[in-house]
Amino acid sequence: MLVKDMNKKRCVIISASPTFFNEIISPADYIIACDGGYLHAKKSGIKPDLVVGDFDSYHGEIYKNITVITAPSEKDDTDTMLAVKLGLEMGIESFLLLGATGGRIDHFLANISTATYIASHGGICEIADKYNRIFAIKDSSIEIIKRENCSISVFSYTDKSDGVTLKGLKYPMDNGSLESTFPIGTSNEFTSDIATISVTSGILLIVLSSLENE
Repeated sequence: MLVKDMNKKRCVIISASPTFFNEIISPADYIIACDGGYLHAKKSGIKPDLVVGDFDSYHGEIYKNITVITAPSEKDDTDTMLAVKLGLEMGIESFLLLGATGGRIDHFLANISTATYIASHGGICEIADKYNRIFAIKDSSIEIIKRENCSISVFSYTDKSDGVTLKGLKYPMDNGSLESTFPIGTSNEFTSDIATISVTSGILLIVLSSLENE
């Protein structure tokens, strides 16, 4: 795991985007598969605790003893957002989104927005695939463990984020500000085993990208 001290139960949400990476799922996780994300789970031998969606992309059978929630096709929430809201209602604060990258860019951007929704409701979210990790935090801090051959970038999702402090990185910041219209936080580097990133006002997206994928 890249985030330290996440000792509360985590909700893993498996969405239907084509890039699926399942090597960081823990037996202690509560797993929700969203519509076509159930096919990812099925092919990987993962049995979700819950399956939700309008089932416009998955039409096969679902294993017995799995709770299924069917949503109307015309709705405001994406299937992934429905899963997130269910997790938040359960009191879960830590989320991992898989099958949430690649494919349609509008779906990817929707998943980024979903991650920031989690942050806005007091949680922490990670989106992961084989080459990337994306974290969303609001008015809080996070410790990221160094990964070899990875860059780390920090962006403001809100118009402006204040009180931004970056420690353990080549280009540090102390109580500074980031704006969504100026990506100054792109491609930073680790200088210690743990980087600490905090913000007092605003939502940050922290992106770890493997240099092996360039």
